[in-house]
Amino acid sequence: MTTDPEGFLDTVGRMVTGWAWLPADPGRRLRVEVLFGASSMRRAKPVETLADRHRSDLEAAGKGDGRCGFAVPVPAALAEREHVVDVRLPDFPDVRLRGTPRRAIVTLGLVTLRAVHPTDADVERLRAFLVGMVQLNDGSADTAVPAAADLRAWLAGEDRCWLVAERDGHIVGHCRIDPDWPARPGSGTLALGIELHPDVRGLGLGRQLMLAAHRWATGRCARLELAVLPHNAHALALYRGLGYVDLGPAALPETGEIHRRMGIKLPGMCGPDRAVTLVS
Repeated sequence: MTTDPEGFLDTVGRMVTGWAWLPADPGRRLRVEVLFGASSMRRAKPVETLADRHRSDLEAAGKGDGRCGFAVPVPAALAEREHVVDVRLPDFPDVRLRGTPRRAIVTLGLVTLRAVHPTDADVERLRAFLVGMVQLNDGSADTAVPAAADLRAWLAGEDRCWLVAERDGHIVGHCRIDPDWPARPGSGTLALGIELHPDVRGLGLGRQLMLAAHRWATGRCARLELAVLPHNAHALALYRGLGYVDLGPAALPETGEIHRRMGIKLPGMCGPDRAVTLVS
């Protein structure tokens, strides 16, 4: 068992929330320092708290008794400004929480939703975003991110689409539609997978990106399906709010990890319209 703490910086909206716990001593409540800054994080004065709040999602995910969450309000001086948030563990100075540092975005502003094209420039921008997301979660980009040639081959298929959300010229989210798992071959179903950068979560972008995916898929398939971890309460609320229904458990083929399979029926054939919208 690792002797290092685990943790993640979840949200940086009006409240900074996250979690931290020590697997080797799950009853210990860790000290957390939250740093705020509009420019230099090194000069920001930390706010100290304990990671001792109970969260049912963490308990369901096996993080001890779930009493390892923390929440700190954003200082009033920064509440209406974009700023950077970092989190440190004073008792473990060499450990960084996953997801740090982060930028708190007050207003999302104009976001462009568009389809990725199989050009070198588009593929490299998409790969760079995917690599960054894997690294943010301490994963291995070498195994988790497809090579450029594989992405171009994937994008050439007629039964698939990869949408990206761009803010200020940077990709901040993506949504992929294809005949992969959990869709079943011959069922007239396509699968949907969505991922947002943590900086833009909770601002309504996920819903807009999924609605754009629904518009692309309408006329191409009878139903969209997706898979979600059972303890991901935020994602479950989003999907149910859009009309997805629970179709039962499904095991991820690579690891056997149990997900909830969900699906939504789409309207009838309406013609192949590949237009994607702009949202703000």
